[in-house]
This record gives sequence, structure tokens and C-alpha cells, in this order.
Amino acid sequence: MKTSYKIIAVLIAGLFTAGVTQAQEGRLNLNINYSINTPTGNFKDVIDKTSYRSWAASLLYGINDKLSIGLGTGFQDFYQKYPRQVYKLDDGSDISAVLTNSIQAIPVLAQVQYNFTPQSAIQPYVGVGVGGNLVLYRQYVGEFENSKSKFGFAARPEAGIFVPFRKGGPSGITLRADYNYMPVKYNDLDGMSNWGAGIGVKFPLQ
Repeated sequence: MKTSYKIIAVLIAGLFTAGVTQAQEGRLNLNINYSINTPTGNFKDVIDKTSYRSWAASLLYGINDKLSIGLGTGFQDFYQKYPRQVYKLDDGSDISAVLTNSIQAIPVLAQVQYNFTPQSAIQPYVGVGVGGNLVLYRQYVGEFENSKSKFGFAARPEAGIFVPFRKGGPSGITLRADYNYMPVKYNDLDGMSNWGAGIGVKFPLQ
């Protein structure tokens, strides 16, 4: 887990560096969200429990009052332990053991967001992020560990509402839902797409 947190710190530093270079040209907003994520599709064969240990962050530069572009990252942490049963190892032998799956995902996405009513008290928006995803895969069968780090394609369409602290203000609360498309494959992991929902805060950096 220490390695994954170091990677997160580097990615966030990169986002701030990329955003500050454009800060003089328009409003630059930071959005930080706590997220809950639920596995879908084939991912449920590996982990079917909802994760409550995820977050997302983005730096968005306002092209105008409706359209913003920028970069996004985050962290998703999925974990599940299965009861003891008999498993077959790669050498053909059998072992009675507890199976544990631990998978983390760190996206790096180019994002576009469109705000439908930027001057309203409640502002609905839609957005999409496209880029890559670093996946940290660890599986334990008893004392035997199988681990792998992979980087692959990722996409995240989302929709939500922004509620400013004052009407027309730049700071406020965000409520969002998204779909994280991650077609990564390794061992018994055949994709780790998931639904997400979150709450966060948005505020300008200038």
C-alpha cells in the first residue's frame, strides 16, 4: 500500500503543475470527491463487494462559464477475502487455503465537463474522462502471493450537480455518479469496470 500512496502523491503533484501553467488564462477549479464504487460485469467474479475506500480529484480550466477541460486522477481500493476451500496451484497440486484479492486502481484522465446552468442555485453537469489506469493486483492463496502491476486504457463518463455555497459562486458541493470502464486483463481478472457515486467540494485556485 505504501507504494500506491507514493504513486498517488506523484500524480497529484503532476496535476497541480499542469494546471498552474494555465491559471492566468481563466478560472482553475479543484474538485475533490469521496467515492463509493461497486464492481460490475466480470469484475464481480473476483470482487463483488462495494468499496468504501475510494476518492477522485480533478483540476479543470474554464474555457467559458459552461465548458471546462483538465486532468483527473483518483484512487480505488477493492478488497475481498473468501472462505477456506481447496484451490489448484500452477504446478497442478491442490491446497486448502483462504483466498484474498486486493486490487487498487489509479487513473490519469484527460477530462471535459459541461455545466448546463452555470448561474443557477443547482447546476447539473455532464463530463467524460479518457486516459490510462494503473492497476495494482495482488492475490493471496494462503501463503502464496501472485502480484502484478499493469497500465491500461480507462474511461469515465459522469453526471452530477454542483450546488454553490452562494448563487453564482465558484465554490460549493458536488454530487456525482460515474461509470469507470477499465478493460484490464490478468489471471482471473477480466475487466474491473465499476459504478461510482460520490460527494465532494469544488473551489477555485485563483
